[in-house]
Parts: sequence; C-alpha cells; structure tokens
Amino acid sequence: MTTAAGAHVVPNQPAPLPELRAADRGVAESLESVLADNTRRTYTTQWQIFEGWCDEVGLASLPAEPLAVARYLAARANSGASIATLRLATSAISKAHEWAKLESPCRDPGVRASLKGWGRRLARPQRQSGALTADVLAVIRLTAIQPRRRGRGFETPDQAAERGKFDLALVAVLSDAGLRRSEAVALTWGDVQRWDDGSGRITVVRSKTDAEAQGAVVAVTPAAMDALSAIRPAGVSGEAKVFGLSESQIARRVKVIARAAGLEDWEFFSGHSGRVGMARRMAQNGAPTHEIERQGRWKQGGGMVGRYTRGESAGSALRYL
Repeated sequence: MTTAAGAHVVPNQPAPLPELRAADRGVAESLESVLADNTRRTYTTQWQIFEGWCDEVGLASLPAEPLAVARYLAARANSGASIATLRLATSAISKAHEWAKLESPCRDPGVRASLKGWGRRLARPQRQSGALTADVLAVIRLTAIQPRRRGRGFETPDQAAERGKFDLALVAVLSDAGLRRSEAVALTWGDVQRWDDGSGRITVVRSKTDAEAQGAVVAVTPAAMDALSAIRPAGVSGEAKVFGLSESQIARRVKVIARAAGLEDWEFFSGHSGRVGMARRMAQNGAPTHEIERQGRWKQGGGMVGRYTRGESAGSALRYL
C-alpha cells in the first residue's frame, strides 16, 4: 500500500501473498520443521510480511541488504508497530538468512543502531500478565462452583459444580507446573503421575526451549493432583488429553475464570498467567533463581525469571530500610 505522499505502509496483518520463490519456500520449510509451534508461526508470519514488503518496493528479501532492513523497520514503526514487533521482525529475518546459509543483514551495525533508536522512541512500560498466585488461586477456589450465566439463563448447581472442578484443575496445573498454553494443550493423562506423598509429577514432552523433545519432569502440589483426580474420567486412556482445549480456548477460559472471581484486573489474565504466578509464588517462598528456571523450563540466565519476579526482588530491600 502507498500513501498519497508516496510512503510505503506495511499492514499489521499479512495479506495473501503469491507463492514464495524457491529459496524462500525452503526457508519457510526449515522454519516449520525446527522451531517450536508458536515461534514458528510468529517467525513465518513476520517473514511473509517482510517478503511481501520487499516485493512491493522492488528489493530483494533473500539475501536482504542492511539498508533494506533498516527501511523496513522504519516503515513498520511509522505504521504503528511496537518495538516488540520490530524485534520479532529482525529475529525472523535473521533466522531466515541463517537457514539459507546467508549472512544476516540484521548483524550490520546500521541495522542494530536503527533498532536501538526505535527502541528509545517506541519504548513504553509493558503490562505484565495477571498472575495466578496463591492469593488469586484462593479466591478462585471460593468462587469456582458458583452458578454463572449460560445463554439466557444460569447454570444448574450440577453444571456449575462440573465446570468449576474443571476450572480449578486448569488453573492449579497451570500455576504449579508453569505450563505454556501449547504444553497444556498437549498434556495427556499418561503424562501425569501421582507420588506416595500426594504430590504429582508432570512430564512435559516438548516445550518452547526443548526443540529436540528431550522432555522435562516438573512437580505439582497435592492440591493440584486432587483437582486433576476430580476431573479424571473413569477408565480414561493415557493418550487422552487432560483438558481438551485449544491454546486460544485456554487463554479465554483463564480470563473468564478471573472475571468470575471478581478480580479487578481480570482483563490482564491469560494463558500465560500460570507461568507468571508460578515464578512469583516460588520467589515469594525464597526459591533460588535456578530452581524457578528449572520448574518453568527457562534457559538459565535468560532473564525471564527476573522480569516476572521484579516486585518480589524489590521487596528484599525492605530488610535494610
């Protein structure tokens, strides 16, 4: 799209594009086969937007010149893209070149300086997802089985009880295990094991930071295991999915649960709230960073734990004030 002034405007959503050129198609196939599902979809979308923009302005996308990337970042920023989107775009462009065995234009000092400059201009405080902390879980437990509106009427007490048990199991497991939405979708009953002390172990077969699917095992509390037992069908096979929801359904359900519980910031709850809540709960209880990273399957030293627990970390200063 071109404005009256002749400036190119990049759409926020990718328009249907012509079939990728042979080299670009090979890149797309590599992205699909190696990256985690969510990352793959994000990178593929960002790459297609960049490839479409390059076609529109008559520039090569593979390999791309550093000046082309800098112009692209400016176009995206001027059309309203956030700094997070610009960083995703450069990551996708860089990864595409990596898989095509080409030098990434994003390593160019000019591109890096451009991205840094847009970071200063576009930076704004980022609102963290609502956290499924111990206090929030306690409120949800008190409200979970209260009848809610269903269609034009309300749930019956039996319907509310069944739906409430499911809601409690979902938030308990998300919060204890710090599951990503994709991990919660993939969870099967065969991945859940109860231990003699009443706690449980959940096998996360594959996660965002485990591209080779080596798997990880995380612990959940007896309360979470009891909540799971309450919704486990009799005679269910180990291959059956625990929650049977899509990623978007999980995100919406967590938000609805928070709203029904009367939480003031319910709109900030999402499918990511369990991970934030798990990190904050463990930090509040004095867990060292490496234990939080292990439970959440984060790369050690990646900085995510510090980001999620900055409030708890700041509170340590109170001992000296």
